Amino acid sequence: MKEEERLEVEQEKEDNLKGEFKEKKENVEKKQEDKTEALYKENSSLAAEEKESKEEIEKIKEKAKEYDVLWDKYLRICADFDNARKRWEREKEEMVKFGNFQLIRDLVVILDEFEHAMETMKTVDLDEKIVKGIKMIYSKLWDILHKNGLTPIEVKNKRFDPYLCEIVGQRELEDIEEPIVVGEVQKGYMLRERVLRTSKVVVGIKKTEQKVKNQGGEEGVEKSN
Repeated sequence: MKEEERLEVEQEKEDNLKGEFKEKKENVEKKQEDKTEALYKENSSLAAEEKESKEEIEKIKEKAKEYDVLWDKYLRICADFDNARKRWEREKEEMVKFGNFQLIRDLVVILDEFEHAMETMKTVDLDEKIVKGIKMIYSKLWDILHKNGLTPIEVKNKRFDPYLCEIVGQRELEDIEEPIVVGEVQKGYMLRERVLRTSKVVVGIKKTEQKVKNQGGEEGVEKSN
């Protein structure tokens, strides 16, 4: 009887141990499941956050591109405006400096007539008051034109400059290496830094000689044109 009781007690202890082991195992498995579920949720949350972050980054990149395009347009507009302002200021300055260009060019013709008249007066007998009056009018006209920027072009005995001169005649000369202005038929003028009227000039060119055969077969010298 005692042996049976002992066996029952041992069986009961064994059952209790098995129950405790099973309970602990279930607890461990449940904790593992809870931990796995928590990790899954955490990973899912991180994945969602990562996806959201990527979307935000893409949006920021798109906004940055739009900003770059707008900034580039802004810079071009500023540059265009600045160029327009400079062009307007330059045109305004040109208008102030050369707005009377045509008027002064027309008045220069009158200046020519006065100069021709004064040259003619040297050969005729005129009343001194008339001569003095003509010279005074010429002087006043010249002063007005000079104050407005008119200056004569000095070309005589200088190297021929096609920008300033117009050739109306040529003269062959010795001992010169380049075309030289030897005479002035009509005076030229500058209006500030712009040519108002070119000078009509006679240019001296180097005299050249070349050998040619005449009808008799002899060598002779002929001017080259």
